[in-house]
Amino acid sequence: MKSIVLTSIVMAGVLFAIPGRATQDALAPEERLSEAAGGAIELTPEQESRARSLESEFKCPVCRSQSIRQSRSFMAEDMKRRVRELVAQGRSDDEVREYFIARYGEWILLTPPKRGFSLVAYVLPFLAVVAGATMLVFAARRWRRKDGSRLTPEPPPAPYLERLDKELEEIE
Repeated sequence: MKSIVLTSIVMAGVLFAIPGRATQDALAPEERLSEAAGGAIELTPEQESRARSLESEFKCPVCRSQSIRQSRSFMAEDMKRRVRELVAQGRSDDEVREYFIARYGEWILLTPPKRGFSLVAYVLPFLAVVAGATMLVFAARRWRRKDGSRLTPEPPPAPYLERLDKELEEIE
């Protein structure tokens, strides 16, 4: 009996805690950022679009598979705030990228730079497609040759032809 009452109390607590969490999740990222930072960073519409674009270029150090724009970690929120500060200061996109690369290294970029060993990530898919297409062409040619030989069968040996002619004459 005590376990049923205890379970009911825990379930009621969980049910009443969920709506509060849902409303917090329903807030826009900018609203959550302003709550956490103590004040929103005012940006013009052009600066806002630049900031959002830049936020999509950097990996979250906590999540690693998400951009800081998508992530909800505290680290990503701090990085978003820093991006917005740099954009508000009038820094260019390249300067903002250089700031984060200097601070975290090149791994912070979601897309690898198109130089050095990272160039393989851009070239390899195209090489794979070309190699696959080449293999399909050679396979199709080989299949065509095999199929072509089946369409023109060799005639049977002469004794069988003579016997076939003889039987056909008897039937007629």
